[in-house]
Amino acid sequence: MPVRAVLLALTACFALASAATAAPVSLAPIQLSAELQETIAEDYGAREEDVLRGMVERAVSDALTRVGGQIVEGGPIVIEITLVDARPNRPTLGQATHRPGLDFGRSLSIGGADLTATLRHANGASIGDVQYDYYTPIIEDAVGASTWSDAQRAIRRFARRVAEAYARAD
Repeated sequence: MPVRAVLLALTACFALASAATAAPVSLAPIQLSAELQETIAEDYGAREEDVLRGMVERAVSDALTRVGGQIVEGGPIVIEITLVDARPNRPTLGQATHRPGLDFGRSLSIGGADLTATLRHANGASIGDVQYDYYTPIIEDAVGASTWSDAQRAIRRFARRVAEAYARAD
């Protein structure tokens, strides 16, 4: 058997073994910074709070599952996440309603998000912190984007980092 095939087989075995022994983990409710809550209430529209929380929860849950994390209520590791900032690439329904000059199809802006997480043992002791932010570097990169495209990109990248921190802590 070629050496490369043996190495790939061993890598797969180790990955499965670590996934099988991963500690259960629970997600605390996703928090939003006071500034983001204010922006949502005054500008984006109330429905965007649920949209953003849902994107974060799904991305983190998926990333944890990929590294073998079993998400349960009351797990020995708790992940506390705060969505510090989120900016849409396209107008939200709330923005378009309150600002008639915005156009869902043509209005475009630099979007992205800023998130933090703290991983804790059930006893409250911190075992790791994760911070990640990403914003479109130039407006041309946002062409073709949906409302939360770059925020979703930031959230997915953040979720991978949270899963990596969980895997290291386990």
